[in-house]
Amino acid sequence: MPVHRGNLRRVVNEAWKRARAGAKEGPNKQRQNACRSKKWVNTLADGFCGEYPRKYRDSDRKTPYRVFWKGGEDNKEHFRRHEFLFDLMVCSVSETESLQQHSNRLEFIDRCHWQVESEFNRSDTRELVIDMSKLVLGSAENKLFVAAHRERNRKELRGICGAIASRCDGNVYLAFVAHPDDWTKESGGHGKQAKDPKVYEWLAGDWVSLGNVS
Repeated sequence: MPVHRGNLRRVVNEAWKRARAGAKEGPNKQRQNACRSKKWVNTLADGFCGEYPRKYRDSDRKTPYRVFWKGGEDNKEHFRRHEFLFDLMVCSVSETESLQQHSNRLEFIDRCHWQVESEFNRSDTRELVIDMSKLVLGSAENKLFVAAHRERNRKELRGICGAIASRCDGNVYLAFVAHPDDWTKESGGHGKQAKDPKVYEWLAGDWVSLGNVS
């Protein structure tokens, strides 16, 4: 498995650094944060694409993996869409015949390896609950939910996410990433810098930190 509990923290951390490095001021907070949220999903998807390449190195042979997200272009030919149900999804594919003459063989989803949802809303818990609930519906081996760091109610938020994680099949991970408001702060409110990501795994009924990146 190219992305797993041993390297997920690195993938998330590197995506956050790239997203933050490319952050720009917007004409207003709403537009700015929408662009930054989109940038985050794109850099995270790029990180997964780096671990699940479309082709083998030094070869024209394709890998069986496909990474789906709104900003991706690679899957339009076979699946007629960029995004597939989730903000980010990594799948293996297989092929079947087409009923149309002179048509290429058709790819279909064979197995889902990752399903990822990201929601930075800090003022409406319902939005987080709705988005994380999508992961209960999925069949992926691994599931990741991304939320914004909070100064208050962090323990309570982990409890809410834990209640949903306990209903999920597969391995479930929770990442806290700085809210887009804070990305360009070299020194945030009260002298605090924008926080680096924190990643947890749901194990034996509790969130366990995956630790720091060296």
